[in-house]
Formats: sequence, C-alpha cells, structure tokens
Amino acid sequence: MKRALLLIVLAGVALLTAATLPHGAVAALPNYSSGTSIGEGVPLKAYATLTPQVHLFGDTVTARLAVVADTKWVDPERLRVSAGFEPYTIVRTPQRTSYSVGRFQQVTWTWTLRCITTACVPRVPPSERFHIFRFRTIHIEYVALNGKRAYGIDATWPRVEVVSQVSPGVAKFLQKTNHLNWRFHIAPVASPTYRVSPTVLFWLAFGMGIALLLVAAAFGLALVPADPPAQGIRPRRGDGHTTLERAHRGARVGARARRRDARTQGARARGGRARRRDAGSRTSTSYPARHASSPGRRAHRRTTRSRRSPSARAATGRATEEVDE
Repeated sequence: MKRALLLIVLAGVALLTAATLPHGAVAALPNYSSGTSIGEGVPLKAYATLTPQVHLFGDTVTARLAVVADTKWVDPERLRVSAGFEPYTIVRTPQRTSYSVGRFQQVTWTWTLRCITTACVPRVPPSERFHIFRFRTIHIEYVALNGKRAYGIDATWPRVEVVSQVSPGVAKFLQKTNHLNWRFHIAPVASPTYRVSPTVLFWLAFGMGIALLLVAAAFGLALVPADPPAQGIRPRRGDGHTTLERAHRGARVGARARRRDARTQGARARGGRARRRDAGSRTSTSYPARHASSPGRRAHRRTTRSRRSPSARAATGRATEEVDE
C-alpha cells in the first residue's frame, strides 16, 4: 500500500514538472537548490513559436526561438542551437538578438521561412485545401569551457498549416471559364541592367585582342631565323657587312691590286728598255757602223729578244699600251 502511494506521488511530481516546463521543451538540466532568476531552480528555459501558424501557399513564416537564462549559472555566448525546417527554406540570414535585466538574459534566434516547391502544395491525400507540417526537434546545448557538451534541452515547434490559395470561389470560376486570373504577371520582362556597358566591354575586348596579336607578331618576327649563307662563302663574324657588300669590297680590292701590279710591271718594262738602249749604244760603238745592218747584227737582236721570258714580253706590251694611252 505504501509502495503504491509512493508511485502515485512520484507520478504526480513528474506531471507537475512537465506542466511547468516551457512549451515543447524537455528538461535535462541541473537543478540549483539556491534558486535561479528564471525560477524552478533551472538555469535556462526555451520557447519556440511560429508566426503565422496557418498561412497561404507561398507566404513567408517567421520562426523564433527564445532562450532565457540565469547569467549566474549560464554564459549565453556558449549556447549552441540546431534546428531544421524541411521542406521550407531560409530566405534571410538568421538574426540573433539579446537583452538582459540583472541576472536575467534572453537570447532570441529568428528565421524567415518560405516554401514554394511542390512538396508544400496541398494535395490529396490528405486534402487539396491544406497541408500540415511539423518541423524536427530543436536541440539547445550548453558547452563547457573545454568545448564539451555540459547539458542541454530539446524544444519542439508548433505545427504549421499551409492552405491553398485557390479559394472555393476561384475553384468555381475555373470550373466555369477554365481561365486563370493571375495575381502576378511574368511578362513583359524588365530591361536588364549591367554594371558596365556591353558596348564598352566589347571594344575593350576587341582592343585587347588586337594588342595580343601585335605582341605575338613581334615575338614571331624575332624568332624567324636569318637567311643561310651562300654555299662556298664562309660568313665572317663581327664585320657588320652583308655578303653583297663584302663581294663589292673584294672586287674593289682586287682591282686596286691589279692596277698596282700593272704599274710595277710597267716600271720594270721601262727600266728594261732603258737598259736595252744603253746596251745598244755600247754595241754600236763596239761594232763598225757599216756592220749595223748586217745579217750578223740582225741575228744578234733576234737572239737577245728570244732570251726574254714570255711574262717580260707581255709586261713590255702592257707598258707600251699604257704609254700610248
């Protein structure tokens, strides 16, 4: 009998504790006998709300999670929240706000949600007029100084109901006319805007292309090899002259050498004639005048001429020609 009475008392205490917890929160918290600023000896509590809980398809929904804590036992900066809203998507950056009064501090997380996919369209089953969703449980953890989980609580979102935007009157209108009266029109499309004018971008790209082509052409010309030297002529390095200039210079040098040789041979020929004149004068004095035209004199002249070399005779001829000129 006493055991049954004890079980009844414990069950009553558990029910009372569950009734005093925030909406949708399951306590797994330490209890401080000295009390806290939020009551019941717990260091923090959580409250989850959705606004509106019933909305038309495509409208936005605001989800708020408020955590109140006693700053004597809890550092709000070490709270970690994990929440999910499938199939809804977050359309704005989540916001975190905080305010405090004494040891009491409240931290609020706000999400803006929307669902415009087929998953949120009311359909049969269960109904083509509405659809009810329940988001997954929120996990709120308090992290110790060493980075490990100290304790935490769970909270649940209230249900959210999506209602079709096709009212009964619109449904009857569609059945009669088979025509949709759109609230928003997708045409005509507004003119696009650009940060930089497309015309300016086109001419800039064109100019850059021309510049790249010119640079490539310059590099190509620099890499083209020079004409190979003609066969039989060894190129000379460092003189700074082309093959044609070297040929003309060689021709001029050869002409000057030939003229110098011709002058030298002419001088030699004139010296030979002078010597022959001296020899003739001596011969004329040694022989009588009457023998000047004798056959012996003529034979002596032929012998003297025949003793000269062919090159001397040729030089004599050229010298004679220069003297005549």
